[in-house]
Amino acid sequence: MTNYTWPSDFWAHQTVACERVVEAISRGNRRIVLTAPCGTGKSRIMCSLVEYASSEWWNSILYTHRRLLLTQTSGVLDQHGISHGLRASGHRPALLRPVQLAMVQSELAAVLKKQSRPLHHAQLVLTDELHAIGGETIPTLHRQHLESGAAIVGVTATPIDLQGEWDELIVACTTSEGRACGALVPADVYCPDEPDMRHIKKYRIGDDLTDKENAKVMMRPGVFGRVFTHYKKLNPQSKPTILFAPDVAGSIFFAEQFQKNGVRAAHIDAKQLWVQGEWLNSTDENRAELLRRFGTGEIQVLTNRFVLREGIDLPFVAHAIFACVVGSLRSWLQMVGRVIRAHPSTPSVCVQDHGANLRRHCHPDEDHEWELGMSGHKITGMRQEHMRERPEMEPIVCPNCGLARASGAACPKCGYQAHKRSRLVVQVSGELRRVEGPATKPRRTATKPDTLELWTRMYHRAKSRKWNATFNQAEAMFFVENGYYPPRTMPRFPYELGDMFEKVAAVPLERLR
Repeated sequence: MTNYTWPSDFWAHQTVACERVVEAISRGNRRIVLTAPCGTGKSRIMCSLVEYASSEWWNSILYTHRRLLLTQTSGVLDQHGISHGLRASGHRPALLRPVQLAMVQSELAAVLKKQSRPLHHAQLVLTDELHAIGGETIPTLHRQHLESGAAIVGVTATPIDLQGEWDELIVACTTSEGRACGALVPADVYCPDEPDMRHIKKYRIGDDLTDKENAKVMMRPGVFGRVFTHYKKLNPQSKPTILFAPDVAGSIFFAEQFQKNGVRAAHIDAKQLWVQGEWLNSTDENRAELLRRFGTGEIQVLTNRFVLREGIDLPFVAHAIFACVVGSLRSWLQMVGRVIRAHPSTPSVCVQDHGANLRRHCHPDEDHEWELGMSGHKITGMRQEHMRERPEMEPIVCPNCGLARASGAACPKCGYQAHKRSRLVVQVSGELRRVEGPATKPRRTATKPDTLELWTRMYHRAKSRKWNATFNQAEAMFFVENGYYPPRTMPRFPYELGDMFEKVAAVPLERLR
């Protein structure tokens, strides 16, 4: 425990998080993951850890991976009086300052490839949005820092599918604890319709769809009409709204359609902005001006594909529209995390989900039990399996107003009492069809004279280098080819449900029946 005094205006979980990080470092752990839900003050925690490092005469460096986050983080450091150098293209370096803020891509080019400048000799290395930085760049940078004696702290709201090896996971707080301290607000989720996913043949549970696949699923005739009708119904005061689109072209389409219908709208992507009919380059200055206008209400709806998915602090947003399928839990939590942050104007927020994302993943208010090494494919797949076994786990969607709830015969918003579970599914033609019963149906299993032989062949196909499939994928292919599912009590099926979402080749024989 340190004698350093943490800020007096900290929430309790922020103080505990900082103390636990320092204590872990003092125990000799050098690879630490710190997690807390979006909106619970991770940036402030990082600033205080940098200040603590300075009090110990340690150098520190903070890595980020996106230009928007670099600008935002630099502003937070300035706000707290922390002088820092910027190691990023377009900025004059100040390499002698003990605190550095770096773009991952710039360090890859300058330090690892061109070797035009040395690695910052830091005792404390902070990596923001750790979940989002794939490939070998960050593990390589981390290894070099570790060799020079640094402690690495990776910060993320979603510790899923993390790159590299880690010693310890510190959970600062849960979503419910974030609401209790006033950092977060509850969300009402409405699911007015959902897409038909059957024609996405190679979809793997837990993966985000490609832009092409997402557009194919979502951009059906009448899609804007449904989105706009429910937007007006759920948000009659036109409070600030973010819309997540299936692809960049879809984002531009939605912005144009909102504008044509009298709602002031803009689109943002990595290269360009569309602001009420005007095209602009996506420069730091233009993005900052767009976000300022969004914050003042001059822009009512801001559409995007992924640019606003993570790390962006817009607590005044009161409404999020998902006109897309979000395949991964990590992306879903990051995206709904943009809207559940507390703000004086938003005692609660509205999530308008047209992609069946609530059913696929979880409610934004839900707590999670995180562990190191967690896989998004496994988490999402196991949720589906549990809903298949226990249909009562599946969210109930009111057929009258679209509000989702966990249980109860009557809708808490409109009072409607439904006698059967039902939902509206968008057909390929764009028409809506009412479907009754749970979305996740029980499997149709059978045992025939040749079932064991057929499954054994499928097992070896899935294990081969050519396919390298998961047990879940092999089981699905078995159904496609044979019209039924083999019982999971058969030989060469895993004992543990979680192993169904692992590669067949990666599960040793002792874990199989």
